[in-house]
Amino acid sequence: MQGEATSALGGVMRDVRFAFGELFRGYKLDADQEMTIEVLFGLLGGLAQADGLVTSEEAAFVNRLMDELELSTRARELANDAFLRGRRKQLDIDAEIARFLARYPKGTPEVTRLYDSVVRLAAADLRLRPGERVFLERFTAGLGFSPVALEVKLKQVMPAAPPKT
Repeated sequence: MQGEATSALGGVMRDVRFAFGELFRGYKLDADQEMTIEVLFGLLGGLAQADGLVTSEEAAFVNRLMDELELSTRARELANDAFLRGRRKQLDIDAEIARFLARYPKGTPEVTRLYDSVVRLAAADLRLRPGERVFLERFTAGLGFSPVALEVKLKQVMPAAPPKT
């Protein structure tokens, strides 16, 4: 199981880096980059806390993601702050989704990348707990994807996904 999780983690990191990596490079962040970092890492914090406990594995995963994305010092500060807000449940998921959709409307590649990244990150440890599923269902609906899209994506990224509870 450990080898599978490590392999899955590497694949997820490559996918997320491909999706967002070029967006964050550079020394000065523009407003869209700041918003994307805040939304992405805030949602990751919320997802990590969704089952009631943020594991050291999840925290390490987020730190590794920051490394993979080659975030600047300023971008890391934004990402850490957003992740902590999500962990502390000081993040309104619906408001964050609305903020993202105000800049990147439903159906755009950016929305698809955000969706794919969060679902892939949720599946990285090859486990999907009930709280995480509830979070993903809400996230899926908020971005305008169908419940079927979530099931299809989970089967793609986590072939052994447990049945819906």
